[in-house]
Amino acid sequence: MPFLQQREPFIFKPGQVAVLVASGTAQSGAQVVTVNADTTYNTTEVVYEPKRAGLIDGVASGGIVSGQVTIGVVAASGTPNAKLIIQVRNKNGTWVTILALTNAFATSTTEIFKTYESAALLTVANWNAVPFGFRIGVQSSSAVVITARVMTSSFLMGEMECGT
Repeated sequence: MPFLQQREPFIFKPGQVAVLVASGTAQSGAQVVTVNADTTYNTTEVVYEPKRAGLIDGVASGGIVSGQVTIGVVAASGTPNAKLIIQVRNKNGTWVTILALTNAFATSTTEIFKTYESAALLTVANWNAVPFGFRIGVQSSSAVVITARVMTSSFLMGEMECGT
């Protein structure tokens, strides 16, 4: 009888907070602030690293990850345009863009929330395993400061085959 690998589900919340707070006051994990116009600024990497590791869906490429990422964006003043990017990678690997720089959108001094979702993100050689890293980036159309942050509701999930 052939041996079958057992898949384990995983769910990664890159905007998670580590403490209990009053409802409606949760702040995000990854956050980035722009300084200069038309330059991409990235958050520090948030790594999903459970005790067990393996390939996503047990394959070198073509595994499926689903998810939803919400990014809060706010300008220090005025309404400069912003662009967002989302990248992932195998731990210490090369970054893979899963959301290319978006079309520019007007920001405000009131936080705007942009949500991006996919039922089937296909993995590639540079992003096919657990553990993996995650980051967002933001660009401002002017020297006005824009702050972008990953919201606590964000998640990426799938299945991995441990030891592969």
